[in-house]
Amino acid sequence: MSNRMRLTIKEPHIELYKDGFEGNCKLQREGTGKQLSQLVEDFDESLVIALDGAWGSGKSFFLKCWVGQHLQDHGAATQTVYFDAFQHDYLDDPLFALTLRVKEMLEKDGVASDADGSADKARRQKRKEAAIRLGKAALRVGAAIATFGATEHLGDLGDAAALAIKDEALNATNLESPEEEKFWKAQHARVKAMVEFKAALTLLTSPDEAGAPTQKLVIVIDELDRCRPDYALSLLEIIKHFFAVDGVHFVLGVNLKELQNSVKARYGAGVDAALYLQKFVTLGLRLGEPTNHDLPSDYLRYFSAIANEMGISHHNGTSIARDYLHLMQGSDVLSLRGLQKLARHIALTSTRLGNPHDGWGTDTTRYHPFLTIGLFILDSFKPEQLGKVRSRSEQWSEISSFFHLVVPESSSARGLHISTAWHLCYQQESDYHHWGELLGQTDYQNWTESYDRSVLRHLIETQVDQIQFYSS
Repeated sequence: MSNRMRLTIKEPHIELYKDGFEGNCKLQREGTGKQLSQLVEDFDESLVIALDGAWGSGKSFFLKCWVGQHLQDHGAATQTVYFDAFQHDYLDDPLFALTLRVKEMLEKDGVASDADGSADKARRQKRKEAAIRLGKAALRVGAAIATFGATEHLGDLGDAAALAIKDEALNATNLESPEEEKFWKAQHARVKAMVEFKAALTLLTSPDEAGAPTQKLVIVIDELDRCRPDYALSLLEIIKHFFAVDGVHFVLGVNLKELQNSVKARYGAGVDAALYLQKFVTLGLRLGEPTNHDLPSDYLRYFSAIANEMGISHHNGTSIARDYLHLMQGSDVLSLRGLQKLARHIALTSTRLGNPHDGWGTDTTRYHPFLTIGLFILDSFKPEQLGKVRSRSEQWSEISSFFHLVVPESSSARGLHISTAWHLCYQQESDYHHWGELLGQTDYQNWTESYDRSVLRHLIETQVDQIQFYSS
């Protein structure tokens, strides 16, 4: 068995724009995908949807599956474009990088095939021509207007109104200074390029006689919260001022808390970052846990899948970890990346945890595996707490809140040994009698009073040192 274990799992290969959820998603998030698809298909007005999830929650994987799934389901009417913002944040001009990605995608395949396998050649050609026009307009806009050129001063004006103002200024003002004349001409050219850009973008949506879009363009912006703050916020400005066209939607894969930190990094800690972001985001969609905790959670399913892939599904530590995850269902600290780290910890300690069929060893060691796995979980999801646990500065209320521990209602309750192990380390002896009554153990108080708590504390200190060694 040990020869077949792994410390990592293979990253699933997703062929962008072709693969969907079927056969790829272990978390059964197809329902969330359908909800997102319904939003972008039901509304013509330009939407910016923030798909909010913590780092490591699987946003990128979900979005890569979704762009392919949406093309499969709605490709005749909608084109999706995937843009990894983090891969482009070394550039100064987000407008050019984003436009180039849209242009490349549309020129490559035009539009997706219709349901019967055919495609409208005229429609393909029209969108290719519009893509070329869009690229030329982006070049004309240039780096000066990309973020804080005309967008800073004219963003609140309608494009036609802004252009009219500049035309009037050029016609009515007697400019004596060549520098002033040069300035106004430059501003006029920038605003004109901005109007042309939005006109080209509108052409991509094939508007009908009433101006309503008959085609949709959905641009997925991934990894926005990992970008340097100035690039991330500049990209939001670009979306707001250049891409606000009916039929053009954005889906942002983002950790909104981290994006709020980017706002504060740029504008100061005193700014209301959440309120600031409301200027750019139409609505949020949370990528998280189901609300019905009677069902196995996404995270439990995923952990079982990776444990099987790593060859530790029958490991004692895996069983204990599942009990912890049952207790922690609905916790906002859980993440897919953290589950992978937890599984690696268990694989590395495969020979050091006892066998449940052996009664967990002696009274002195019976709770060691429960504490050990608990420390692994702390390191996987909240590593900054390990130091507090080792120094004994962590309070019982903090531990019980993190693991969602409760006083067991009976000796058969799930998580009984987990709760008892941590209780022994933290609770006062005055609590033992009440705890023992609930467990139905008449000698519980006598047993715990004779239990050497220092043994458990020493175990915690030793395990934390080993965990931090491996983590370093």
